[in-house]
Amino acid sequence: MPDKRKPSTSVSGMSPYAKRSRVSYAEDDEGDEAASPSVAPNERPRNDPLYGQKSAFPGLDDSATDELFYGPAEDGLEYLRMVRSEANSLPSLFVAVKASSAPTAKPAGPPEETEIPEEDLQPTQPVRKGVYADGVYFVSKDAEGHSIARAGQVQEEQFPDAQAAYYNLLRHRFLLLRTTLRCTPPPAAIAALDDSHPISLPANSKLAHKEWRRLLLAVDPQMVQLACMDIDSVLGVLGIMARLISENIRSGDEARIRRMGAWAWGLLGKCREVGEMATEEVGEIRGLGKRAVTIVKKMREENKKRPESDDGRDEGEVEPGDTGDKASGSAEPDVENDNHSEPLDSSDEPTVQPDTGSEELEAAKLELQRRLQSTEEHIRSTEENTEEDDSVRKQIGALLDMILTVVGEYYGQLDLLEARGQWEK
Repeated sequence: MPDKRKPSTSVSGMSPYAKRSRVSYAEDDEGDEAASPSVAPNERPRNDPLYGQKSAFPGLDDSATDELFYGPAEDGLEYLRMVRSEANSLPSLFVAVKASSAPTAKPAGPPEETEIPEEDLQPTQPVRKGVYADGVYFVSKDAEGHSIARAGQVQEEQFPDAQAAYYNLLRHRFLLLRTTLRCTPPPAAIAALDDSHPISLPANSKLAHKEWRRLLLAVDPQMVQLACMDIDSVLGVLGIMARLISENIRSGDEARIRRMGAWAWGLLGKCREVGEMATEEVGEIRGLGKRAVTIVKKMREENKKRPESDDGRDEGEVEPGDTGDKASGSAEPDVENDNHSEPLDSSDEPTVQPDTGSEELEAAKLELQRRLQSTEEHIRSTEENTEEDDSVRKQIGALLDMILTVVGEYYGQLDLLEARGQWEK
């Protein structure tokens, strides 16, 4: 038994207490790395140094040379590299070729036909216009590179001097209004605003829209109120005004028309520059201008029909005065005949005839006075109504003319300026 427990040293040739050696796989790993291609660290997605965007295709930005690659492409990365090379070969900014100003050969002819003064050519030169697309009128640039933002002034050359001076003053007043409304009001003035002068219009509130409809017709605006309003509220109120302006003008109320003009003037002055607004925002302003154009066209149609009705009305107004004159003329001879006939009939009825003649005379006088008084009252009321109608018509014309001028010149809607008419001399 003791011999069996002792290990035999002849077989192994090693110490009975020797440890087993640790197996190392380093040599195998080195062999695998030599057999398989190494993964380059630059094939990992990297960030763009300019925009910070991570590349979606590792290895696309890494190439052995900086030369442009134009194909042929053998795989997807080479195709993408070829497309990128074509894009990099293009200039970063495209500039349209300007029209050459080289003088052209003039045909031989008399100097009277070739030399034409520029003053004679100015009235016949057409005014270039922009393009109306997506609800907005865009203004292009002329051949010299100047914007045609003031093209409306060319049309003003056809207006009388007084009307052109009015438009010039209107532009200066509007610029002053816009500068004033951009200032921040003092806190005390803002705190003094009451409930009748709100400074916001929630977009999804029906009660707020209904309240603003009432305020536009009943309350005058304040400069502090307009200066505190944001652009969304301003455009929302302009949309409400565009729907109310037709009804307000048909009412013929001079106070409401003047109040509507004050709101339109202030809200348009609060809007930002046309280049700082989106297309939808400019479309809201254009909607107000288009509504003004529609009203101007309807008023012109009514003015064409009005002379016929005025002629008939004048004839009707003259008739009551003529009838009064005829009645007075017919009554006086009767009175005279009665006075002359009294001595002839006095021998027969000396007591009764004078009484009947005096009664008829008094009745004729009263009737004549009544007719004259009614005629004067009718003429006076007609003159007052005519003056009121003229005043209301002037207020409406000033309101529409102001809207067309501001929207057309300062918000790029030059096509609306064609609706402006000349003033009557």
